[in-house]
Amino acid sequence: MPPRRACDVCYKRKIQCSVKTRGDPCDWCSSQDLACTFDRVIQKDPNKRTTSDVVQELSHRVEELEQALRSAQSTNNTPAGGPPSPWPERPFLEPSSHIPPYFAACSPTAPPTGQQRTEKSPIIHVDSTLTTTETSRSERTYKLSRCQLGSNWYFKGVGLFSSRGRQWISEGTGESTFLENFDIFGNPVGRRQWRCLAPTVLLERARSLPPMPTCKYLFGVFLRSKISLLFPILDRSLFEETIARAYDVDASGLGHQASAEACLWAMLALVARVQEVKQFDSMPGADACVQEARRLLIIVDGAVNVDTLQATLLLWAYQKMKGKCRDASVMFTSACRMVCDLGGHILLSELAILPQHIPIFNEDVRIHIRGLFWLCYCFDKDASIRTGCPPLLTSAHCDLSGPDEYSNGNTACYNQSRNTDLAKIKENASRLLCSPRAFKYTEGELLAHVRQLDDELEEWRLSIEPCFRPRLSIPSDYSLSSALPPSMSPEDRTRHINLQLDYLFTMINIHTLVRKCGDLTRNLPDDLHSVVHSSADLSIEASRSIFRFLETVVDFWKQDSVWVVAHYATMAAMPLFLNIIIHPVGNPADSDLQMLASIGDITRKIPTEGLCTEDIEHIQEIGEFIMQLIQLSHSAAWKAKKGERVRDLDIIHK
Repeated sequence: MPPRRACDVCYKRKIQCSVKTRGDPCDWCSSQDLACTFDRVIQKDPNKRTTSDVVQELSHRVEELEQALRSAQSTNNTPAGGPPSPWPERPFLEPSSHIPPYFAACSPTAPPTGQQRTEKSPIIHVDSTLTTTETSRSERTYKLSRCQLGSNWYFKGVGLFSSRGRQWISEGTGESTFLENFDIFGNPVGRRQWRCLAPTVLLERARSLPPMPTCKYLFGVFLRSKISLLFPILDRSLFEETIARAYDVDASGLGHQASAEACLWAMLALVARVQEVKQFDSMPGADACVQEARRLLIIVDGAVNVDTLQATLLLWAYQKMKGKCRDASVMFTSACRMVCDLGGHILLSELAILPQHIPIFNEDVRIHIRGLFWLCYCFDKDASIRTGCPPLLTSAHCDLSGPDEYSNGNTACYNQSRNTDLAKIKENASRLLCSPRAFKYTEGELLAHVRQLDDELEEWRLSIEPCFRPRLSIPSDYSLSSALPPSMSPEDRTRHINLQLDYLFTMINIHTLVRKCGDLTRNLPDDLHSVVHSSADLSIEASRSIFRFLETVVDFWKQDSVWVVAHYATMAAMPLFLNIIIHPVGNPADSDLQMLASIGDITRKIPTEGLCTEDIEHIQEIGEFIMQLIQLSHSAAWKAKKGERVRDLDIIHK
């Protein structure tokens, strides 16, 4: 019987070491009359960590984040010292004169008509998608769901998040319970999805805006932040007009002033996340700003103008950055409808007959609305290709001319965080690979469409100027600081980062869908198997590249990289996890396991001192999710090594 480790002699000679009785010398040493010893010291490769080391390291990182979370909560409960606050001593709780009478009439707590409201009924109950309840959470709420992970994960036609997919994971890993805290299996329409639609409580009293100079200062902070580069929603000159409307007590219409105020509060909710603003100890929290913006949007009662569109998009960006993708989806759907109501989806200058339902604006406002349309269009294609849901804005009903669509050459509105031409490829991918028709393709048709989209994607990549052109793959020693010239502006650096991540994101979501081919009862023909394997390898390498790239992005963006890591890391983890379950044993699986573990290194580089409680919770949740993927991967490898499952699920052995 071989011992757990070979003796020193057998190890040196590289022969099998066999011991009949524990404590006796092995057969070889006994026959050669040699001393059978086990004295050698095993040198571990410092770069090769075991799965237990990886899980332990991630667990330690989660504990660090829990400590940072407790510190952040205690800080929020303790008044912080700082410079004099620009806010009034009582920045809210002033009676509102802007609430129409019908709001009081529809309130369950409203007194009968003609009677004065008492101080015991200071709230209005509203059942609306635009309202939310600010409650302290007594228990941990996990936000990670299929919205973040996507729905494009298949193996031989079986959806990974379906009940059959859950069973397949269980059979491959030997685990019956896993990922219970995350809303990813089964029917995606669950009770969690409709929390944003539940009846809630809305404060009747209005909050006071800061003085106008303070608001202008905070707007400048917003423009200097990474948030304005990721979400280019506000235009400097036009937003100054918005500020003027918000503070105009002689405004001609209540709706215009309320819309402008909503836009300001939504901007303040985002700028409250910036470290420069956290020095003001009396500034309302971001959630308080969001609640006031929503209250004002309810007051304007669906009025559509540039201010309500901007306010809605800012609230969408806020919820998206917090990981609340379902709340963000409600806001984004409303914004897409608004931008079309304002005519952003068409070019009026090219029409012989002007649509009578489209309002008329001056040139600057039209260009800005067109820019907001492109923002909506690009992020709509992100969501569509990630989730498989139909897009809200399509080429069939939108004019998708290029940046030269305006004769005066004004291209300021095209400084987008997403590339418009790449968004068009995503729309084609969503139509060809995610529509109901795509589930009726033969395997050959599916692979042909993937090849067609890959050609389009490569043609687009080569069309990008060399200084911004995305790499096919990110090497392990890649560094943004060395790849980008020091003289490059922050806008261009952000463009470079977004193009690279967006390209890899698209590559994953196109090529991973080849795993729809086949079924669990038969092998693919050799030629098809080779094509599927090659395409799947491209999505896996793109996932590895995202992890390598995120590590250097965190070095570059620090606290501002939280949303980028949350948006891409969990999605990029899925192809690696899926491939490990299929092929759990071997050097590629070990390498991908280490790649998954690198999320600990990535999140460790994000300074937690300037982060809010929810950001820390978000990072912690990502770490917990990937830690569970690593544990499942280890279980699959252990089961394969024990001979309890085949080592390669791609091949059916008969």
